[in-house]
Formats: sequence, structure tokens, C-alpha cells
Amino acid sequence: MIFAYYFGILFLWELWLIFIFRLLARFFHQEMEISLRAFVKGLVERGFLTFALVLEYSQALTLFGALKLGTRLKHQEQLDNTGFNDFYLIGNLISVASAMAYTWLFQFMGFK
Repeated sequence: MIFAYYFGILFLWELWLIFIFRLLARFFHQEMEISLRAFVKGLVERGFLTFALVLEYSQALTLFGALKLGTRLKHQEQLDNTGFNDFYLIGNLISVASAMAYTWLFQFMGFK
């Protein structure tokens, strides 16, 4: 039963993140839509980070940073990407913070 509460909280938090990311996209990147693909990718990223942190593999944060940097390099040829870069940075910080909160919740509820 406690497992259902955990996933219920995660589901509600993910809905809240959609709202936050849409606001950030509008403010920094002048786009209001967050695609389903971007949302699923973020969900997978937060899942990976949560899994790694629950297992106490803090090195995964370094791996995550390197992967994000590597996938971001292709956008450097854009002339005016300041808004996108700010959106990208803040979005990733929120994603990592969410994974840390999920880890805390996971441990708080006695799963480890």
C-alpha cells in the first residue's frame, strides 16, 4: 500500500513539473509547448538519477552531467541561444533536484 502512495506522490510531482517546465520554456525560450518526447526523456532522466542515488552511486551525477553536456554541444552553432541555454540549465537543475527529492522520499518511506 505504501508503494502506491509513493507512486501517487511521484505522479502528482511529475504533473507539477510539466507546469513548471512550460512556464520556464515560455519565460526563457518563448515557447509554451513541452512535447511528450521531452517529458518522457525527462522522466527517464529523473528515473535514472533516482535509481542511482537510491543505490548510493553518486558518481552517476558526473555521468549524467557528461551525457547532458555531450548531447548539448550540437546546439552551439546557433547564434542567439542565450534563452535556450538558461532554460536548459534551469530545467536540468530542477530535474536533478526532483530526482534527489524522489530519493529522499523513497528512503523516508522505508524502501531502503
